Amino acid sequence: MKKLLFALVALVAMTVMSCNKTSTNLSDDPKEMVSQLDENLKAGDGNKFVTMLGDVKTKAISFVKDNPGKAKEYLQAAQKFLVDNKAKVSELLGKISDSGLAQKAEGLINDLGNQDVTKLLDNIPGL
Repeated sequence: MKKLLFALVALVAMTVMSCNKTSTNLSDDPKEMVSQLDENLKAGDGNKFVTMLGDVKTKAISFVKDNPGKAKEYLQAAQKFLVDNKAKVSELLGKISDSGLAQKAEGLINDLGNQDVTKLLDNIPGL
C-alpha cells in the first residue's frame, strides 16, 4: 500500500515538472479550489489547467497523513467539478498542441474524474 502512495506522488511530481510551470497557489479549501479550477478552465490555458490538476492531486495526497477526511473531500470536489464540466474540459484538452502533455492531462483527468475516490483512498495506508 505504501508503494501506491509513493507511485501516486511520483506520478504527480513527474506530471507537474513536465508541464514546465510553477505550482499555482492552490487553496486548501475545496470550494475555493473548485473556484480556481473554474477560473482556469474559463481562461482557456490548457497547460495551466493541467498543472493545476496535478497540484490538486498533490495537495490531496499531502492531506492523507494528517487529515484523511479532508483528502477525500478535496478529491471528491475535484471529481465533481470534472464530471460537471466534462465537455468543457475535453474541449480545452483538445486545444493542447503538445501531444505528450495532452496524454498526461488525460491521465490526470482519468485519475481524478473516473475513479471512485473512496476506493482510491482506501488503498492508501493510514485511512
